Amino acid sequence: MIERWSFDNDELFDLVVSGQKCGTCCLYNVGDKIESVGDIEIIYNSHGKEQKIEITAVKIARFCDVDDDWARSEGEGDLSLEYWRRVHLAFFRNIKPDFAETDMLCLTSFTKR
Repeated sequence: MIERWSFDNDELFDLVVSGQKCGTCCLYNVGDKIESVGDIEIIYNSHGKEQKIEITAVKIARFCDVDDDWARSEGEGDLSLEYWRRVHLAFFRNIKPDFAETDMLCLTSFTKR
């Protein structure tokens, strides 16, 4: 079965379509289902436009261990780790108010298909 999902805004979808974004992350808890390398997924925007992606790598890491390379792979803002941390810390604390920088994330790399 092919998974279908969307980002919380169309700008992130557009970054994937342009090729600038080839990574994404989410909160991770032990036992969560995670993607596998080779999985094909379809992302879509608020207008129903779709883009197929193939999962190329999956890694579990603490928020505080995310590095410059990962920040660039997410393709957002000025591509810096500082920007990535600021934006993602606010995002995750909106979802989980007690989010700590030692909390775990699932980092997923992908390529357009």
